[in-house]
Amino acid sequence: MHESVYDVAGDDPRLAKLLRVTLTELAEGPRGPLREMAEAVLEGQQDLREAAMSDAYGGELGTAFERFWSHYETLDEQERRDLVTRTERQLDDLLDGPQSPADAARP
Repeated sequence: MHESVYDVAGDDPRLAKLLRVTLTELAEGPRGPLREMAEAVLEGQQDLREAAMSDAYGGELGTAFERFWSHYETLDEQERRDLVTRTERQLDDLLDGPQSPADAARP
């Protein structure tokens, strides 16, 4: 993996793991610019920041963000809070492993 991923992660191992998992999912996805970018970053051939800012990949990333933002804007306040809660739980499961039912019940 290109060392820029660790720079982007700010030396946070959890964030670096999340970036690696996300890049791996993109690299295993349908052919296209984002797959190409992810493969190059994972193989250490492409700087993540440079790729995100480049004309070759920046447009694709922008389009993906716009799709997310369009969906997010349709959510009411409770749905947004629920989305954040589910996302945080999924990230914790991904990065730390699933919690036991007793741990999940704790505030």
